[in-house]
Amino acid sequence: MSFKNTLILFLFTFFQAKAQLSTTNLPIFIIDTEGKAIVDEPKTNVKLKVVYNGEGKINSLTDKVFHYDSYAGFEYRGSSSQSFPKKPYGFELRNEKGENNPIALCGLPKESDWILFASYNEKSLMHNVLSMSISRQFGMYASRTRYVEVVINGSYQGVYVLMEKIKVDNDRVDIANLKETDLSGDELTGGYIIKIDKSTGNNLGSFVSNYSNKYGKRAEYFYHLPKTINSTQKSYIMGVVRKFEEAVYGPNYKDPEQGYQKYIDMSSFVKMFIVNEVSRNIDGYRISSYFYKDKDSKNPKLVAGPPWDYDISYGNADYCLGNRYDLWAYGFNDICSGDFWQVPGFWDRMMNDPYFIAELRTQYFEARKSGGILHEDHLMAEIDGFAKELNEAQARNFQKWNILGQYVWPNPQPVQTTWLGEVNELKTWLRNRLRWLDQNMPKEFVTLSTEPSVESISFKVTPNPFLEKLHILIDSDENQEVRVNLTTADGRHIKERKVMLAKGKNEIEFEHISEVGNVFLVEVLSNLGIRKIQKAVKVN
Repeated sequence: MSFKNTLILFLFTFFQAKAQLSTTNLPIFIIDTEGKAIVDEPKTNVKLKVVYNGEGKINSLTDKVFHYDSYAGFEYRGSSSQSFPKKPYGFELRNEKGENNPIALCGLPKESDWILFASYNEKSLMHNVLSMSISRQFGMYASRTRYVEVVINGSYQGVYVLMEKIKVDNDRVDIANLKETDLSGDELTGGYIIKIDKSTGNNLGSFVSNYSNKYGKRAEYFYHLPKTINSTQKSYIMGVVRKFEEAVYGPNYKDPEQGYQKYIDMSSFVKMFIVNEVSRNIDGYRISSYFYKDKDSKNPKLVAGPPWDYDISYGNADYCLGNRYDLWAYGFNDICSGDFWQVPGFWDRMMNDPYFIAELRTQYFEARKSGGILHEDHLMAEIDGFAKELNEAQARNFQKWNILGQYVWPNPQPVQTTWLGEVNELKTWLRNRLRWLDQNMPKEFVTLSTEPSVESISFKVTPNPFLEKLHILIDSDENQEVRVNLTTADGRHIKERKVMLAKGKNEIEFEHISEVGNVFLVEVLSNLGIRKIQKAVKVN
C-alpha cells in the first residue's frame, strides 16, 4: 500500500472514530470540561449541552437548539464501577452563578441532581432500567430512567442511563424535608433516608446493629439524608432501627401486634424482597439497601426502599454462584459466609414468619397473573421495547467499548459475543428464574383478610377522546393509596399523581396535556399491587 493510501486510510479511520455519533433517537449529552479533570470529589464545574428535541424526534450532534445549555457539577460515582474505563457520573445542574438549576431533564420530573449510569460490565444495558421499571409498577418509588448518549470533550463515550439521584422530593422519595432545627416532637420524626452499604462516598457517619446474623456479622447503617443531620436526629433514627431489630430478633417477632410489624411497612419490605429475588441481585439486602421514614403524623413506620444498583443481577456474576437462577438472593450468607458484606439476619427471621410469607405470596402471585407486572409476556415485551430503543445506539456503544465476547468482571462464562446474545440471555435467565420462584415460594402462611381481589379497583377515562383535560373516575372497594400514571403508548412518563382513595367513587383530573402524540396509557397502581391500564386518545 502506498504512503498516500495509508494516509487516506488513517485519516478515514481517525475521523470515523471521532464522528461515531451524528444522529440518534436518544438524547445527547455534550460535556466540555474546559481542560479540567473530572474526579471522584469534589464536583468539577463543566459546560453541559443536552440535545433533546422531544419524544420520538431525532437528535443531532450538530443541532444548535438545546434542551439544556448551561453548567453542571460533575464527579465520578460508584465503588467498584469507578475502576472501569467507562466512568459513571453524578452531576448537579447549575446556572452561571453556580446555583442549582433544576429542569425537567429529558422529560423527567424537574430536579437538579442526576446520575449517568455507565452500564459497562452489564452488556445488555437493561438490568437497572428493568429493575426500576418493575419496582415502579409495584407502586414503589424507584428512579425513572432514560437512555442517552454521551460526548465528553469531543470524544464519544457511549450509551448511558440517565437516572434520578435518590433524594427527598415530591417526585422522588416523597417524605418531609427534615431541617436542622427539627429537634423534638413530630418534627423530629421525619424524614430520614438511611442505607446498608459500603462506606464508599459516605461521610455522615453510621451505626452498627446490636444483632448479628448466624455467621456473626452485624449490619452497618449509614446516614444518607438529610446532609445536615445532627446528633439529635442521628440518635432518633438509630432508635427507630433499634426498636425494629429488638422486635424482629425477639421471641414474639411473629406476633402481628407486638412483633416487628409494629415498626415497619411490611408491604414495602415484601416488594423489595420480590424485586431482589426476581433479579437474584447478588448485592441485594447487603449493599445499596435503602430505608426511609417520614414524620410520624404521616407514616410512623420504616419503609424499605428505594431500590438501587442492579448491574450485578439477573445472573451477571461469576462469584458466589451469582449466575444461578435456582437459589435465593437472601441466602447469600450460606453461599459466601466469608464475605465482608452480608445479608442482615432480619430477612431470615421475616422469611420464617407466616404473616410475611402470606403477604409475599399474595403480591408475588398476583403479579404473575396474566397482565400482571411479572407475567412473562409483559416482561418480555418490556425487554423488547428497550431493545428497539437501543438497537441503533448500542452498536456505537460497543464500537467505542469493544467488550462483547470479552470478560469484564464479573461476567460469567461463556461470555456472549453479541449484544443480541446478551439480551436473549437475559430473557432466558428471567424465564427460568420466575418458574423456579413459582415452585419455591414458601408455603407456610396465614390467610390475610386484607388479601386484594383483582377487581378491588375499576376505573374509566372521560372524556375519551379528550382535548387537553381528562377525568379519571375510580371505583374502589376499600381505602387505599394509588399512583395514577399517564404515559405515552411506548411507556414515556408524562404525568403522575399519588392519591389516597376513599371507599367508593373517586375522581382525579389531569390538565394541560399538550404533549405531541394522540395515544396515551392511563395506569392506576395500588399499594396492594393491583394494576389497571386503559388507553386514552388525545384529539387536536
